[in-house]
Amino acid sequence: MDLATILASLVSSGVISLGAARWLTTRLVDHRLSKDLKDYQAALDSKLAVTKSELDGQVATAKANVDAALRRSVEEYLGDQAAERQYRLEARKRLYGAIGPLRFQLIVACDDFAGRIRRIGEGKQPYATSLKAYFGRSTVFRLLRLYGITELIARQTAAADFSVDPSMTELLRFKHESFRCMSSSTIALDHPAANWDTQVEHVFYDRLSMIAAAMIVSDDVLKQSRVMRFEEFNAFVSHQAGLKKIQPIPRLMRRFAVDATPILWVRFVALARLCSTFAGHEGPVVGLRPETFDGPAMLRASSDSFLQAHHDRYRRVLDEIDAALAPRRPS
Repeated sequence: MDLATILASLVSSGVISLGAARWLTTRLVDHRLSKDLKDYQAALDSKLAVTKSELDGQVATAKANVDAALRRSVEEYLGDQAAERQYRLEARKRLYGAIGPLRFQLIVACDDFAGRIRRIGEGKQPYATSLKAYFGRSTVFRLLRLYGITELIARQTAAADFSVDPSMTELLRFKHESFRCMSSSTIALDHPAANWDTQVEHVFYDRLSMIAAAMIVSDDVLKQSRVMRFEEFNAFVSHQAGLKKIQPIPRLMRRFAVDATPILWVRFVALARLCSTFAGHEGPVVGLRPETFDGPAMLRASSDSFLQAHHDRYRRVLDEIDAALAPRRPS
C-alpha cells in the first residue's frame, strides 16, 4: 500500500485531521527528497572521486611525459653545445697551429715591404732594382715573400676552419687585396700609359698565383711547406730556371723607376699602404709596432704628370684599401 492510500484511510477514519495529514505528507516528502539527495550526492561523489583519480593519473602521466621530453631536449641541447664547444676548441687549436706562425710572418713581411717602398720613395730610388743587384734581389724578395705567405695561408683553408675565429678571415682579405694591387685596373685608374695586353706595369692575376707558389719550398726538417729564405731565393734567381718561374717580375724590376714606370710605382705604393694598414691592425696583437706609411706623400715622389694631376683620385684608391682591411672583429 502506498503512502497516499494510507493517509486517505487515516483521514476517512478520523484518526488524523486533514491538516495533520498534509503536514505529515510534507514531512515525509521532505524526508524522502533528503534521502534521495544524499544517495545522489553519495553516488556523485563516488563518480567524482573515480573521475578525479583517473584525471590525476592522466595528468601525472602527461606531466611525466612532458618532463621526460624536456629532459631529453635539455640533455640533447647541452650535448650539442658541449660538442660545439669541443669542436670549436679543437678547430681553434688546429687553426692557430697552422695559421699563427704564418700570421706573424706576414706582419713582419708587411712591415719590411712598406719600409722598402718608403726608402725608395724618399730616396727617389738610389739603388738599382735589377735582380743582378743586391738591392734589387732584396726588394723582389720582400715583394714575393708576401705572396708566398698568403698562398700558404690560403692552402690552410682546406685543413682549418676559419669560421671559428672571424679575425682570421682578414688574412684572406689581405691576400685578395694584395693581388688586386698588382693586377687590377682599379689601381691604375685610366692612366694613358696602361697596357693590358702585356705585363708591362702589372702582373696577370693567375700568373701572380703561380709566382706565389714558386716561392714555397718543402722543409724536410719541419716536415711542412714554408716560404723560401733570402739565401735560398738568392740561389733560386741565380739560374734561368728560377727567373723563369717568377717572370715577369725580373723584367718589370729591370726597367722599374719611380718616374719612368709610374703605374708600377702606384701599385707598389698601394701594396705598401695595404701592408702598413694590415701591420698596423695586427702588429700590436703580437707585440709589434710597425712604422706608419704615408701613401699620398709616396705618390708625389713620382713626377709623372698624369699621376700628379689626378693625385686626389689615386689617394682615394689608397683610402679604399684601408677600408677593405677595416677590423671586423665582434665587439
